Amino acid sequence: MVVSDLAARTWRAVRRGPPGLRQARRYQRRWLRTDLLSSLTIGAMLIPQGLAYAQLVGVRPAAGLYAGVVGMLAYALFGPSRHLIIGPEAGAAILTAAALAPMAAGEDTARYASLAALLALLVGALSLLGGMLKLGALADFLSKPILIGYINGAALIIIGSQLARLFGLERQSNTFSGQVFEVAANLHRTHVPTLLLGLGVITALVLLRRLLPKAPGPLILVALTTAAGALFQLEHGGIKVVGPLSAEPPTPGLPSLRFEDVRALLPAAFSLALVNYAGSVLTGRLYADRFRYKLDSNQEFLGQAAANLANAFSQGFPVTGSDSRTAVNVTMGGRTQLVGVLAAGVVLVFALFLTPLLRDLPMVTLGAIVFVAAVYLLQVRAIVDLWRVRHVEAVLACVTMLGVLVLGILQGILVAVALALADLIRRAARPHDAVLGEREGVPGYHDIERSENSETVPGLVIYRFDAPLFFANARHLREQARALVASAETPVRWFVIDTSAVFDMDVTAAEGLEKLRREFEEADVVLGIAEARAPLRALLRRTGLLERLGPENMHPTVGVAVRRFLMDASARPPLAGEPPAPPHLH
Repeated sequence: MVVSDLAARTWRAVRRGPPGLRQARRYQRRWLRTDLLSSLTIGAMLIPQGLAYAQLVGVRPAAGLYAGVVGMLAYALFGPSRHLIIGPEAGAAILTAAALAPMAAGEDTARYASLAALLALLVGALSLLGGMLKLGALADFLSKPILIGYINGAALIIIGSQLARLFGLERQSNTFSGQVFEVAANLHRTHVPTLLLGLGVITALVLLRRLLPKAPGPLILVALTTAAGALFQLEHGGIKVVGPLSAEPPTPGLPSLRFEDVRALLPAAFSLALVNYAGSVLTGRLYADRFRYKLDSNQEFLGQAAANLANAFSQGFPVTGSDSRTAVNVTMGGRTQLVGVLAAGVVLVFALFLTPLLRDLPMVTLGAIVFVAAVYLLQVRAIVDLWRVRHVEAVLACVTMLGVLVLGILQGILVAVALALADLIRRAARPHDAVLGEREGVPGYHDIERSENSETVPGLVIYRFDAPLFFANARHLREQARALVASAETPVRWFVIDTSAVFDMDVTAAEGLEKLRREFEEADVVLGIAEARAPLRALLRRTGLLERLGPENMHPTVGVAVRRFLMDASARPPLAGEPPAPPHLH
């Protein structure tokens, strides 16, 4: 049955055609101008960033250009977002480098490149599996605090990875703490010209961002420092340069598949697939909401799969959505994935014919570009805002950030998700509740602690429980009910639970309600339910509680329950210490 359903869904998707073709059929000529301008800017951004992130991964610089070209073309065809730009990105690059470093130590460049392509293949295969199994709901477990913590942790990891390059040192460690310690311990060996050039590039990039936000700052600095490298022979002064670039196009083919390599890379591939998907779908949703179109979260898995599988077969490395390039695309007015297609053409022309111009590009320029991009990813203000709204959310963001730094990106996110679920259970175990009463001139029934001058009906307790009933809060409800009955000023005859917020109930909670019904029956207190929704009524019926409570004690609204109580009270003599029933409702 599962296989047949999967086959049917696949056939329907094939008949509809990939999202890129559906976008093309609805394309409007008036969008062409802004799409073209945006594509030129995106291409100009990707050239230096692709070179920099390829260096970060550890493959030849030109591989970053071809990875961007292939990724954008594949996503343009299969991706659901009209604005997301796919390609080399800092977070994916640092994860890739961390995964490959232990395996490729001492290996030749061909072996390293093959492992990078194999990792892209595994990421693509896992993403494809996620799309086919409709696992798009995974994104719902990544809340805003977790995303903020992940972004901050990933940004710090990227910053740490570039510190040694900025100081003219060799990086040995693959952990954030180790990289910071390495630089601190070797400050006396700093290559001052490299440091000064790096600081100059960083300053220029920041100024360009503030004064000319639409200018392709990274490309401008690449051009200027390359010219300076050739004019002043910076290489002879000890500043490392890119040198001759191997820019020939990659040879299509399947990467080497060795069982031990697949087994070793699979955990990293799972991390990359999950993190890439989460970051891309959240960014895609942001712009889909802004421009009022629906983003298919399951199709996003397939878009990520297409981009990474295409890179695997073109000797590339894992790619994902770029927050910075996507933001620029939106700012420039890009409307469709034609931007990615045209930007791929720009980068391809540069890769094929213009890469020799970059021979004298200082390596520290690429490091500074990555460094500045990571600094602008940091969201310190967002954590402060979370603290103002809800302290627990801010703590969760900080825990995620520390987990990413100390344990790794996937492990940090999984710890944060577990803590978020634990906090959710904690809140559901002790949810908000209220005793309801009437307030003159205000319709409905309200929390007597929050509504001044609210009055309750003697002998009747209306208790609202604002959470699903399950094993963790069943005892809490019973204890609250007992306490309210025991502390009432007049003897309680009816106890009515307002279940308007109770959308679910498990077996443990059903047993708890039955215990409460029996206890109240022995104390001559009627237990009633008001405003039970259809799913809860069905559960009460299946557990037998509906029959034991009695249909007469199931009230469609709180108001109906109050009227029925007053009618019942007027027909019964008052108990000792109980005032007569009021003659009417307010």
